Amino acid sequence: MPDISNLSVEELKKLQIEAEVLIASKKDQAIEDAYTQILAIAENLGLSIEQILEFGTSKRKKTTRKSVEPRYRSKANPEDTWTGRGKQPRWLVAELEKGAKLESFLI
Repeated sequence: MPDISNLSVEELKKLQIEAEVLIASKKDQAIEDAYTQILAIAENLGLSIEQILEFGTSKRKKTTRKSVEPRYRSKANPEDTWTGRGKQPRWLVAELEKGAKLESFLI
């Protein structure tokens, strides 16, 4: 790497601009190369890029979590439920602080 410590401010600014242009050009070339590789892979598989992308998004959608049935229900408001997982809801904490037992809220 050349020694640039002896360059003037103007020369350094010019060098900076040239470097930024070269960086942008290399990034564009890398993207173009990647696109060409993706096209070749798709062609070898007999698919389009859109089909490959669609396959990838459909794979991710299949990993949805199953919902867990609630195990506890509020006596005051039946819409307030808790699965027993994670942090206890406020309504349950308030009832437990009043002296209620957790088992009394089991469904």
